[in-house]
Amino acid sequence: MKNILQLILKYLAKTILWRHKPVVVAVTGSVGKTGTKAAIATVLRQSFFVWENSGNYNNEIGTPLAILGSESPGKNIFLWIKVFIRFLYLLVTPRYPQVLVLEMAADRRGDIKYLTTIARPHIAVVTRISEAHTEFLGDLESVQREKAELVRALPHGGVAILNADDHRVMAMKNLFFGNTISFGLREDAVVRAVDIRTRQEADSNLKNPEQAIGLNFKIKSRGTSRSVFIPGVVGRANVYVLLSAFAVGLKFGLKPDEIVNAFVNFSPPPGRLRPLAGIKHTVIIDDTYNSSPEAAFESLRALTEVKGRRRIAVLGDMLELGEFTESSHRKLGRMVKDLRLDLLFTVGARAKFIADEARKRKFGKTKIREFNSSIEAAVPIQNRLKEGDVVLVKGSQGIRMERIVLEIIDDPERASELLCRQSRDWLRKF
Repeated sequence: MKNILQLILKYLAKTILWRHKPVVVAVTGSVGKTGTKAAIATVLRQSFFVWENSGNYNNEIGTPLAILGSESPGKNIFLWIKVFIRFLYLLVTPRYPQVLVLEMAADRRGDIKYLTTIARPHIAVVTRISEAHTEFLGDLESVQREKAELVRALPHGGVAILNADDHRVMAMKNLFFGNTISFGLREDAVVRAVDIRTRQEADSNLKNPEQAIGLNFKIKSRGTSRSVFIPGVVGRANVYVLLSAFAVGLKFGLKPDEIVNAFVNFSPPPGRLRPLAGIKHTVIIDDTYNSSPEAAFESLRALTEVKGRRRIAVLGDMLELGEFTESSHRKLGRMVKDLRLDLLFTVGARAKFIADEARKRKFGKTKIREFNSSIEAAVPIQNRLKEGDVVLVKGSQGIRMERIVLEIIDDPERASELLCRQSRDWLRKF
C-alpha cells in the first residue's frame, strides 16, 4: 500500500512541477540540512515567492507533500482526499512559488536518486559528510556516494554549492561540468568566513540569551567583505549554514548587502544550537534536534565559546553509526576532557562510552553522572545547576533530549515555540 501511495504522490508532485516550473534548490548532507534550508529560504524570501519543506518532510512521502503544500494526512482518508483537491487547485491556479527549497534526506542507498526523480534540482547544496547513517549505508564512502547523487542530478547550467572544508564534498565538483560555488573557512573558498567569534554581553546570564548571545563574523566573497551579527545563534555550524545561504543568494542575483540584511530575519530552527534562558539564571545551548559525531564535536566547541561560571555537557546517544558507534562516542569523551569542561552527564546505553572514555582520561569521577533515559536524567540535572552555568544539551532524535531542556528551561510555557518535537504526535510518544 505504501508503494502505491508513493507512486501516486510522485505523479502528483511531478505534474505540479511541470505545470509551474519553479526553481528547485535542494539541500543534502550528513549535518546542517534543516538550518541550511531555513537560511536559504530566509534570504530568497526577500525577493521571491518561496516554499520550503518543513519538519521531516524530506523523504519519499514528505517531499511530494511539500511540493503540494500539504501536511501529512496520516491515516485519515478524508485528509487524503483534501490532498487530491489541493492538487487539482494547484493545476489551475497561476499562483505557485517561484522557488522551492527542499531538504533531501538519505539513510539508505537510492534515497537521493529517488527524490531527484521527483524534483530535479537546479541548485544543489551539500553541507558535510560524516558518519551519520553509516549503520544503513555502510561506510563514509557509501555516504559520500549517496549524497553525491544530488550533484549528479543537476542539469546543464545547474550549480553545485559545496563545502570547501570537507574534501569528500568538494570531490563532488568532478561529477558534472557546470558551475561550482564553494563556501567555508578555507582561503580558496568563493564565499568565506573570517574573524568568527561569539559575542556576549557581560551579564547575559541574567538577561535573555536569545538576544544577548550571538555570532559575529565577516563574509568575504569576490572582493567584497561584509560584517554579520546574528543574535540567538552560536557555533561554527551556523556559520556554514549562513555561508551556503549567501552563496545561493549570489546565484539568484542578490547583492551582498541584500543578503546580509536578510540574515536579520534568520532564526535557527528549534533544537539547533540555540541559546535559551535556563532556570537559576543559567544559559542552555539547545542542540537537541539530532546528533552525529561531527555535529556533536562542533557543539562542544560552541559550548566552550560561551562565557559562564561552569560549562556542562549533557550528551545523549548518537544513533545509526554502525561500526563507528563506540569509537565516535569515545572521541566525545576525549573532547570533554581536552576542553576542560566542568560536568558531564550522559544519557543512553551508547553514551556510556563517552563517560567511560572521560574517566580513562582522568576526568574526575565525581564530575560524571550516567542515565539510561532523558526522563530519568531531567530532574537530577536540574538539581545540579547553579547560577551562571552554561549547559549544552545534545543527542540523537531517538533519545528525546528536548525533555531535559523542558525541565531546565526558564519559561516552559514557551516550549511549543522554542523546543523541537512539541507537536501533539511527538508528545504522545514515550
